[in-house]
Amino acid sequence: MSERDDRLVAGALNRALHESAVLGVVFAGGTSRRYGRDKLSSELHGIPLLRHVANRFGPQVNRLAISGPPRPGFPYPSIPDQLPGAGPLGALRSVLQLAVQRDWRFVATVSGDTPFIPRDMVSGLSAALKWHDCAVASRNGILHPTCAVWATRACAKIEAGLNAGARSLRRAVSNLDAVEVNFSAADDAPRGDPFFNINSVEDMAVAQAWLTGRGRTE
Repeated sequence: MSERDDRLVAGALNRALHESAVLGVVFAGGTSRRYGRDKLSSELHGIPLLRHVANRFGPQVNRLAISGPPRPGFPYPSIPDQLPGAGPLGALRSVLQLAVQRDWRFVATVSGDTPFIPRDMVSGLSAALKWHDCAVASRNGILHPTCAVWATRACAKIEAGLNAGARSLRRAVSNLDAVEVNFSAADDAPRGDPFFNINSVEDMAVAQAWLTGRGRTE
């Protein structure tokens, strides 16, 4: 992070107001290769995908930010990736380092392409975290490591994992004291899957058809 970037983030991201406060961060620095263009700015039911995620995730946390470059029209502070090309794990390391500097003890993360996350995801994960390094969401035995609550004390372990060659969140989680939290099917998500993620134009079409059928905008 450059000195200028550090000043910009420092001016926008406040320190935690209390010990149990949770900083929410949306992973928004991906390249959208499978989608073919920037999917997070693509509209779902007339609203940019990233906005859908913020609308679901924002009310669950004390402060909301994005991981990745600033995005026009998105009024939340951005946390630059100090290790470009290292994927979500590198982004997580940058987020946790900044959170430690701002006295946040807990960070909740979510992928920018999961607009139907459970509305109680952060509270459910936080309740299970206790003394663990992280609490990670799952459904039907499938782990969703981008959807998690992290204790910032795990920052050193994340750093060690990166130095040892880890490049995926899944591998990092396997090396942490992690607890898995299973979420049940949801009636406000396509196919009942609250972790339905939009990787392709076809996935976007499924989500669009589902929302259109419900006659509502999430």
